[in-house]
Amino acid sequence: MKKTILILLAILYVGLAFAQEEEKKKSKFKLKMPELKIGEKLGNLAGNLMTSTTKDLNTAVAKSSITSGLYPPEINTSEAKYFPKGTIEGDYMVAVTFMKGEGMGMYKIDGTVTCEGEEMEYVGLGSYLKTYRTPFKAAKTINIKTVTGDEASFSLKPIVGVEIVSVNGENSLPVLDLAEDIKLTYRNPIGSKGTRIRISLITDVAGARALNHFASFDARNDGEVTVTIPKESLSNPEIVGSIKGVGNFNKGENFLIVEREFITERDKMDASQRIGKLQTAEIKATSYAAMPVIIKGKQDESVYASIRVNQKESNGIGYTFYKPNANYGIPLSKGSKFGLASFTLEGKTYKTETEKSERYGYGNTRIITTTTTTYKFPQLPATQWQSVMEKVYTGLVKFMKTEYNIDFVPVDKITSNSNYAILYPAAIDNTEKIIKTSYKGTQRTDAKSLGEILGSVSSNFTSDNAMVNLMKEADVDGLVSMRLNFQVAGNSDGKVVLIPSLTINITGRDETNNNKQGTYASAYIVNTTGNPFNGDLIKTNPTALAKACSTDEMIKALTDGIRLLRTKEVALGYDKIWNIGQ
Repeated sequence: MKKTILILLAILYVGLAFAQEEEKKKSKFKLKMPELKIGEKLGNLAGNLMTSTTKDLNTAVAKSSITSGLYPPEINTSEAKYFPKGTIEGDYMVAVTFMKGEGMGMYKIDGTVTCEGEEMEYVGLGSYLKTYRTPFKAAKTINIKTVTGDEASFSLKPIVGVEIVSVNGENSLPVLDLAEDIKLTYRNPIGSKGTRIRISLITDVAGARALNHFASFDARNDGEVTVTIPKESLSNPEIVGSIKGVGNFNKGENFLIVEREFITERDKMDASQRIGKLQTAEIKATSYAAMPVIIKGKQDESVYASIRVNQKESNGIGYTFYKPNANYGIPLSKGSKFGLASFTLEGKTYKTETEKSERYGYGNTRIITTTTTTYKFPQLPATQWQSVMEKVYTGLVKFMKTEYNIDFVPVDKITSNSNYAILYPAAIDNTEKIIKTSYKGTQRTDAKSLGEILGSVSSNFTSDNAMVNLMKEADVDGLVSMRLNFQVAGNSDGKVVLIPSLTINITGRDETNNNKQGTYASAYIVNTTGNPFNGDLIKTNPTALAKACSTDEMIKALTDGIRLLRTKEVALGYDKIWNIGQ
């Protein structure tokens, strides 16, 4: 749900877009327009329902943008319908969108939003715009003032333009085959260093039209630059879904959009940016170039939202490992230093099963027999359960270092971080029927209760959030969360066993791409048979306890699954996509 809303906001967010500065005439290339009215009306309805008015900036997040050269509005993207009347290709635009810091949705400001003293047009969905016909010669200042006196202001510096020189060696209506690499040549004017390039094609999805990004890379040095965009990128677009066809680029007439961007994160803002009481803010400077293209063919792997590997072994071990497509999924080759954010253990160590049977005896008398079977695992001190968690964790740490040269920082470097307080408290309990504990005082990263779930919802899609800030402070590019569960049961031989399951999630950030968040891997592992145990021996023998908890089998499944996922991500071009231009 959160991802769906994020895509909706991304499609409708007005701070995107741009074409070449010198070309302001409407394109002669006529793009076929589908009937999108129903979907767009639904989008408008959803947006209106999600938008409310605020007079207090302390509940809002501001995303400002300055655009140097608007892309052709006749492309007819859904966001283009929010451009002020009379907007043409090559116009310059300043925009700001206010989103809710808590909860999902946008804000209209009860007050004034101006640019250089002139009122900005409110176009809906928490967004204010102002367009210009002449190039920006200096920074533009946005001022926000509410009726209660809250104030904020942002000085937006324009970015240099970008020019498409050729696509696959052609400079006029090139044909792009989705099954082949794209050779792109573009020109960087002086001042391009430190910016990023994003590449898009047009996608029609859910009754809306959007620029669907499929490649992002460093702009490199000034001058003419040629890069090869691997064909695998075309299977990994930003907008994609599990429903067949969602995320496919429009065949036939289309536009290749090249966007230069520079994002100023909250912690990089200087004194000219006054965020006031705003929860946080982000500034984006962009310039775009557009070239009409013809799209043909089909991606070798079609388009996909995620990849996964599944395994079921004869010893009862089964697992599923998965990660998002390469737009959101980070290849393991990019990881260098991880931290443990959460490792909790919960076990049900007492269970009764009641079985009834009936038969008829002498004189047709009905005889009912009730049999109760009790399965019990000994109550152990929490320190002994800690040793089980220690073995699993150190097994992961050793594997990641040996296999991928990824180090782990000490656990207390994460738990002592000032941002760690936003996590949820781990349950602690130890009775004859249940055990709940956490490894080295780590907390939960997943919301469980309704209050926690509702409290975790936010429209803050900037990088200024607690998890990214935690990674920044701890100097890591990945965070690991694990949950180990046990259920006492009986096996096919009637012996008492523990059925273990392990859930793991490794999230991270791309330090070279504005700390964009992504996922290295997620997994679920289970041993459906468990191991029989000696109740007296496990109380004193750590090796026996580890065997009863199937730790060796779980670690092997964990490492085998990560290897298989890594093999698959390499085969599908994740490394190629993340190393474009390098």
